[in-house]
Amino acid sequence: MINYLRKKFINDYENVKNKDVRLAHGVLASILGIISNFIVFLSKLIVGIISFSVAIISDAINNLSDMASSLVSLLGFKMAKKKPDEDHPFGHERIEYISGLIVSLIIIIVGVILIATSIYKIVDYKEELISDKLFICNVIILSISIFIKMYQAHVYYKIAKIISSISLKATFRDSMNDVLVTSLVLISLVIEFILGKNGISIPFSLDGVLGIIVSLFIIYTGIDLLKEESNPLIGTKMNKEYINDVISEIKKYPKILNYHDIMCHTYGENKCYMTIHLEVDKNNTLEGIHEVLDEIEYNVRLKYGIELTIHVDPIDLDDSELMDIKEKINNYINDKYQNISIHDVRIVRRGNKSLVLFDMIVPYDFKTDISDEINGLFNNKYEFRISIEHPYY
Repeated sequence: MINYLRKKFINDYENVKNKDVRLAHGVLASILGIISNFIVFLSKLIVGIISFSVAIISDAINNLSDMASSLVSLLGFKMAKKKPDEDHPFGHERIEYISGLIVSLIIIIVGVILIATSIYKIVDYKEELISDKLFICNVIILSISIFIKMYQAHVYYKIAKIISSISLKATFRDSMNDVLVTSLVLISLVIEFILGKNGISIPFSLDGVLGIIVSLFIIYTGIDLLKEESNPLIGTKMNKEYINDVISEIKKYPKILNYHDIMCHTYGENKCYMTIHLEVDKNNTLEGIHEVLDEIEYNVRLKYGIELTIHVDPIDLDDSELMDIKEKINNYINDKYQNISIHDVRIVRRGNKSLVLFDMIVPYDFKTDISDEINGLFNNKYEFRISIEHPYY
């Protein structure tokens, strides 16, 4: 069904790397959410009013907030489609992250409201029996609502996975919360009806107690989503597979000896600005290597949509002393330490004691100073200056 809707309403629907295609997926999911949430809200509200059920009316209001969440997601996708302008030269795609934050806040607010409603039901508990017909009507409406919300969650999950959308991931979690809430409302309704039919009364609101438990879970989910969706705005690691694909493309060029210092700044799922340092033989002509780098930047932009900027590090392959130093340090580090690498090994010859400089990439929790160990490898023949860096992917 999802693929049918994608084929029906989205041109070139399989090309999700394309910005317009990706945004069309987001719009489709949001519109389906608005329609389905409105149907569920209206049906629950009518039944809740007829049966004087605070639980069902509260659940209906919860679905109304879901419709608001879908509207927020829709506006987020629409605004993210805006072209760059003078004030926002990197585009507007990060608005999608902001819409995800708003959805998370709505989830938390709804959780707080449901807790208040549940406490009210417990404090002001009155045992009320409903007719068989009304009970059957309630069960049918709530069961259909659960089915609709499960399918809605399925749509959100599938499309969120297809386009890697944080906003839709939040609405998926929200829909699953609704399935849980409505299921508990239904279960409590059935239990209270059966007990009432058998003349068994309970001194408290079962629906209210279950409501508090579910509300706490909803609030926890909202806070967890709030943290998760803040990460792209703060800045996170790039996907390692994504980076490795780019590196594989760069390695196709024989003039590139090595790479390091990869940084990537994202402005939405489809906009990445990447910088990388590439090592080349210093004997290459400037014109020749510039032509190769231009071709790399063009192909990476074409295949991955990345704006790549390359910094060139010329390497003197004929300097046997430098090559020996680099090999000896590399071998020592590889034998003794894990997840550590070096690059940009340079030598500045001066007087009796030359200066060796290099950069070392270490994990964030690595605290060991290995300067003395490196000096010991060469019997203090050189002065070493080590710059510590951390990995960005």
